[in-house]
This record gives sequence, structure tokens and C-alpha cells, in this order.
Amino acid sequence: MRNTIVRTCAALARGGVDLHFLTADLGFKVLDPFREPFPERFTNAGVAESNMVSVAAGLAMTGKRPVCYSMVPFLFFRAFEHVRLDIVAPRLPVVLVGVGGGLSYGHEGMSHHAIEDVAIARSLPGLTVLCPGDPVEAEAALRHAMQLDGPTFIRVGQNNDPVLHQEVPSDIRLPLPIRRGRGEVVVFALGHILATVAEAAATLEEQGVSIDVFSLPCVKPFPIESVRQLTASAKLVVTVEEHSIVGGLGTAMLEALHGSGYSGSFGKIGLPDEYCTTHGTPKWLRTHYGIGAADIAARIKELAS
Repeated sequence: MRNTIVRTCAALARGGVDLHFLTADLGFKVLDPFREPFPERFTNAGVAESNMVSVAAGLAMTGKRPVCYSMVPFLFFRAFEHVRLDIVAPRLPVVLVGVGGGLSYGHEGMSHHAIEDVAIARSLPGLTVLCPGDPVEAEAALRHAMQLDGPTFIRVGQNNDPVLHQEVPSDIRLPLPIRRGRGEVVVFALGHILATVAEAAATLEEQGVSIDVFSLPCVKPFPIESVRQLTASAKLVVTVEEHSIVGGLGTAMLEALHGSGYSGSFGKIGLPDEYCTTHGTPKWLRTHYGIGAADIAARIKELAS
């Protein structure tokens, strides 16, 4: 999804958007598709994420459309005060692109993991929070963010995410169908774990368990009415996310279902309320924490039985 974000930024700039791309000493080759054609619109702030965010705020105040690109822990956690005061509070149209959501930087340890970012982002007044699940959603998310008059946080994984959509979503704010079943078991996935959930759904289909799978890229503002319609006849609703079970998609879904009078069962699949104390590849860590494809399939089957 990283490459898609950079290519889309370049396409928007060529199309007339006064887009300025900022990074904090990250992703040089990945950023070449924008930096090479638009060197005057590219700023490398160095290892100074807080400065980068404040510079983006200044650019936005002059009418430009800044995109800040860095790893989630450094873009959002290290520079949090600047994000909160310089961008979110004055509602400036700055797009914060955080790469490496969840356990994407597995070998680097917990300092590089981002397991609580969605919860924090959801708590910031007026901040749109988008977590695309594949490259097609990533492009749609960025294009949508560029149409808003306030700040946006876009959380992506890294690269090599498979394309799951055959066509560009008409509205990134709504749940997007990946697999349709009988409507009795409805599963919502947040972000780049979407392909793993789709794999789990295929396994369940082979085992005679039919489920509906939706990507839910827009966690704020939450698409309450659409979710209520999709779950109206469901016996079981499940959320899956590579994020803490505290404050993320599962929490937002419970809030929506409680207000709708939903009376079926509910399951929340995500990371435990703890920091990772081991190292490994993202795939290994998912299995370690029970959010690999086989684990998700087994959990959903257990909940549906």
C-alpha cells in the first residue's frame, strides 16, 4: 500500500492539487515517484517528526495540501502533541499517512509496533480515521482525504498487500463487501489484516460455514447506519483487527450495535491488551497472538457454533 499512496500523491499533484509531501527521513526509493517529478514539493524533515508536523500545519495555513508520511509510532506517538495542537485542534487539512500499522515492523520490537493508534486517533475531535485494507482502498482513502477540509489519519501496512477489490469503491466511508454469505455471520475487518480474514473466510467456506466479510476502512466517522443495516438479520457479528482489543474497531462496533438494539452474539478478534515482548515476522507474530488465518477461522467457527 505504501507504493500506492506515493503514486496517488504524484497523480494528484499532476492533476492540479497543490500537494506538498513531507517525510521524516524515511522510504527514499519508495518516495522517488513523487520526489523526482516534484522536488520543489518534497520536504525531508530528517529525524524530526514533530517539526515535520508543524511545518505541514504552516503549509496548510497557506492553502497547500500537505501529506506527512512516516512510520506510525514516530508520526503519531512521538509527534502527538504537535498533531493534536497544530493540526487537529485548528482543523487543518493535513493528511497523516502512517505506515507499519499493527505488527508490520515485527522484528523491530514494540517501539516500532502500532497497536493502540486507532484508539488514540478515534479520540481526537474532528480527525477522520481511515484504515484501508488493500491498495485499491488505499488510493480511494487518499483521494477522499484530499476532498476534506479537516485533518485525516490514514493507517496502512507496508507493501505486498494483495488487491482484493475488482473495482474502485464508490464510497470509502462505507463497509465494502469482500465475500457475501447468507447474512447470518457478518465479519468486519479493519485495515491490512483484510487479506488474512479473506483467507480465513475461504477456509470456513470449505468447512461449510458461510460468512459475510466486509472491509471497514472508515473507523471515524463510523458508518453506523450502514453497519446496522448489514447486521439487522445477523446471528453473529465479528470484528477482526491487527490492533489492541481496547478502543479499536471492536469497541466502535459495540457502540454502534448497542445503539441499534442488536440482540445477536458478538466476537472481537484482535491483539491482547499488552505490548509485544517477542520478535518475529508479522506473519509469525499474528499466529503467536491468534490472529493468523487459521486462528481467525477457528475462532469464528467456535463463535458460530
